[in-house]
Amino acid sequence: MKTRLTVVLLCAIAGAAFTSPTWAINKCSQPNGSFVFQDAPCAGKGEKLDVRPATGHVRPAEPVTATNSDPAAPKRQTEAQRIEQMVAISQLERRLKDATAAIHSTRERCAQEIKSLQLKKQYATNNLAGATWESSISSEMSALATSCDTRNRELREDATALRAECRELGGCK
Repeated sequence: MKTRLTVVLLCAIAGAAFTSPTWAINKCSQPNGSFVFQDAPCAGKGEKLDVRPATGHVRPAEPVTATNSDPAAPKRQTEAQRIEQMVAISQLERRLKDATAAIHSTRERCAQEIKSLQLKKQYATNNLAGATWESSISSEMSALATSCDTRNRELREDATALRAECRELGGCK
């Protein structure tokens, strides 16, 4: 298996080395003495210039893929694609961490609000006004519980979607 992988990598490197690492630009002289730069060969007098990027290194136009002999071999990424993938994973992991924190803070806030309403219920007196007030507090607690449950469900669904997206990119645990 190591031999096959080594051969595939050597073929990929050799293929990248023999592809043209420069862009052909032709410097053509005009009858009035000026120069025009174009990618097509000059009709009259001119010279061919080889242009390289400022770094001196050329990224291949397309990522080099494994040979057809091993379809299970992974595709090779360019450095820019690898960095972009790492940044995307990092952003997703941060958003997932924020979503998890939001779930916990929402649960804590809801628990505190329900607890404060329960404490209010204790002060209801044993008369018609107290019973009415206790009933309104119970309705408020029910509405709060429903609201908190809905919000927690939404946050959990968002977190699940973020985890799935992160796993597709090859990150997140």
